[in-house]
Amino acid sequence: MNNTSSRAITWTSKLRNLFLRTTNSENCPELVAYIKTVDAYNATQPNSEMLDAIRQYNHSIINSLNSIRPLSGLRVLDVGASPHGYALEKSLALGVLDYVGIGLDISEDLAIKTKTGHGRLTYMNAESLSFNDNEFDAIVTMSTFEHIGNLGIALSEFHRVLRREGVALISFEPIWTCSYGHHLHHLGKISKLVPDWAHLLWSKNEMMEYLNSCWPQGAPLSVHEACEWIYEDNVLNRKGIKEIQKTLYDCPMQVEWIAPLLDEVRNEEQLIAAVKKTGLSRDELMTKGLSVLLYKH
Repeated sequence: MNNTSSRAITWTSKLRNLFLRTTNSENCPELVAYIKTVDAYNATQPNSEMLDAIRQYNHSIINSLNSIRPLSGLRVLDVGASPHGYALEKSLALGVLDYVGIGLDISEDLAIKTKTGHGRLTYMNAESLSFNDNEFDAIVTMSTFEHIGNLGIALSEFHRVLRREGVALISFEPIWTCSYGHHLHHLGKISKLVPDWAHLLWSKNEMMEYLNSCWPQGAPLSVHEACEWIYEDNVLNRKGIKEIQKTLYDCPMQVEWIAPLLDEVRNEEQLIAAVKKTGLSRDELMTKGLSVLLYKH
């Protein structure tokens, strides 16, 4: 076993032990068995450290939702759910009666039954939810809002399937108008080759010309594929902060709060250029994402 695999297994073991100590999952053998399958998957992947970080992020958002509306005995819809079940495991450990995770990355349905509830993952589009009206007590969506094409329709669907007094917790980044809104950050260090806000300042041809001069051999994407992703692929909605904020305030649910997620220090010259190019303020361009709480009354 190499050192990387050994570190991944050790870290995954620590995560599981912490998880078991802070939930009631040790009293449910079905959930413990499921958690072990998630552990095993993460530990065997070459990007295990990144997956563990995503898993922790999913757990933290579910914990945040639980602090807002205790989830025990409730029905929860996760829009854009991790196909690896990161939010599913945490939700069931908190006593959720019914967890349903949907997403376009879920290739196979999965179902798990525990002593206190059910969990399942299934393929579904956020803009066309196959659920009855007033079916869920809470909705959560993580790192997904920047991918939904018609946010207004999706929010109307959220409102339809939520019960009265239901809540929707939305957290996402990167928003299109932030410094890395091109969403190539999943490529790791390679994404640093794209200058801050360059996707807002340059045309596709200008971006291709620049990246051709510095793109490394053996990169997981070619320059052409990277530029297709940035400028044309429908996986990104390319909606800026002002449009998204307006859509949220115009939706049929009440906005309890919209909190900006702030970016780290970025290239000042690029920021000035982006302000001139877009007409957005410095604060708007330095907002990398949003955390939003909506209520249905």
